[in-house]
Amino acid sequence: MKRNSKRTIRYRWRADRSAASGVVVTLLILLVAVGALSAFMAVYVPIWGKDTEAQQMKRIQSQLLGMKESMDMQILAGKNTTYTTRVTLGDDGGPVFHLTRTIGTLRLDAQTNMYALRNATDANDTQGRGKGYIEYSSQNKYYVDQKYIYENGALIVEQSGRWVMKAGPHFDVRREPDGNFTAGLTLVSLNGVSSSRDGVGDIRIKTTMNVYDVTRYSGGDWVMGRSVCLNVTTKHASIWFDYINTTLARPENNLVNGTDYTVANWGGGINATLKNVNKLDLGIAIFDVRLEL
Repeated sequence: MKRNSKRTIRYRWRADRSAASGVVVTLLILLVAVGALSAFMAVYVPIWGKDTEAQQMKRIQSQLLGMKESMDMQILAGKNTTYTTRVTLGDDGGPVFHLTRTIGTLRLDAQTNMYALRNATDANDTQGRGKGYIEYSSQNKYYVDQKYIYENGALIVEQSGRWVMKAGPHFDVRREPDGNFTAGLTLVSLNGVSSSRDGVGDIRIKTTMNVYDVTRYSGGDWVMGRSVCLNVTTKHASIWFDYINTTLARPENNLVNGTDYTVANWGGGINATLKNVNKLDLGIAIFDVRLEL
């Protein structure tokens, strides 16, 4: 005779240590990846970005110096010609994530910044006028910001509140061996529609010289000497003041401060008075300027 027997089977749940170790490994990998990414963003991206932006500033300087050179060539040739200068606004930052993307702004102002040469004793007697400027400004994240300004034939660079005359205007003065005080200068005027472009990629600056006229003042009452005043109205008065003063004071020019010239900085510009000039060559160059994609 068989007896029914019941037996209770108990199961013991044990921790799956292999699964737990997998989670730990995954977390460690994530922590290492996050740490590496953080180090990359904190260390390598700024270094990479600073180098990229420094190269962009060098590129801009070269391009705008090229623009000034081409405009100087147009003036020297004295012909109605057109030049096109390519200017790179900024760098796209590479094909992945654009981590070092840098933006720049190019602006044409054809209304402000006035330049004039006048009779020093009669402000209503004006020999010539000019106006306008072109300005590039960077929006760097890692490298120091810079501005480049082309005005009245000069290229000026600004960095950290300091200004440098990178390339000077058309300004030449001297006391000749025969004792005559001669001066030569060109006023550059920019005409066009005031506009600006910003972003990355290339912009074209098209400059067409429509008018170039040179007038020589000599003889008559110039034999005894006439005084003229160069007035430059600009936000960059200090660098113009330094440049004009330095040029006039060069030993080879044989000029005496106070006797032959004076230069005054009135904050919004400068007045440079040339006293008893015997011969003056005054050039007037008028450019049509356009910013094109």
